[in-house]
Amino acid sequence: PEPRRVLMAATNKDRPDRPLTLDDLPPLPEPDHATLRVEQRRGVAVVFGVISLCIGVTHGVLIPCGGSLGLAAWWACAALVQAAALLALCCFAVLYYGDPGVVRRSESACFPLPPAVEARVRAGENATALNNIIEGRDTFCVRCLVWRRADDGPPHHHCRTCNRCVRQFDHHCGVFGRCIAGGRSSGNKPAFVCILLMGYVGVLTTLASVLAALTTAYSLGTAAAAVGGAIAGAWLVSCVVVVAARAWRLAAGRAASRLQRQQHRRRALRGQGIADALEMGWTVHAASGQ
Repeated sequence: PEPRRVLMAATNKDRPDRPLTLDDLPPLPEPDHATLRVEQRRGVAVVFGVISLCIGVTHGVLIPCGGSLGLAAWWACAALVQAAALLALCCFAVLYYGDPGVVRRSESACFPLPPAVEARVRAGENATALNNIIEGRDTFCVRCLVWRRADDGPPHHHCRTCNRCVRQFDHHCGVFGRCIAGGRSSGNKPAFVCILLMGYVGVLTTLASVLAALTTAYSLGTAAAAVGGAIAGAWLVSCVVVVAARAWRLAAGRAASRLQRQQHRRRALRGQGIADALEMGWTVHAASGQ
């Protein structure tokens, strides 16, 4: 990027009146690939782990105990958990390969450049030292060099992890490694909500299948109830472990965030104290000089 920036600066200086084009703009900032890779692996593990657990436990209980439920109930439980898993995989693919609503560079999205940004681009300098420029209801992002139009559907936001501006931004998901944005029929937010619902549907279906199969098998006194009970017990223990780990992680994250805010406040107060001391010193120095 540096040789290209130097070449563009030389060209723009030789022809200062030449209109800028998309090729004259510096490259887009690189996403945080290391963080995104970790988050994406976490999402794969969570989705496929929950699907495998729900399908495995449901069939593991229905096969030995489900005969006492009846054929219709057996197929209903199995079909429901598999349908939820299939729909969750479709939503997972939309999350990973769909566009959340990134503001792409184009002639209409980038131009006209604000004067301060255009001066830096012509000089081959980075515009990130500037603050975002607000004109009416529109905002110009100095990192992506695009206009975030209010008519496109606020709110717009520049994601620090993906390093892109996104329309109708909701949040950056640390599990799937994707920005979650959009409305009812745009972006990937509908797929995100749907995959969460399918997770609840899968877990509740598995729980209902376990309880129904074990209750029926126990009432009939079948020997398969012991096998189903062992599988159900292991599933319940794993659910408790997952919930406890999640609660501990949330508590640890809140404690770390609280500590970070306290440290930031101490640094700010320390910096303000140093500034006040310097100002007092300059005042005393000026008074003594007079």
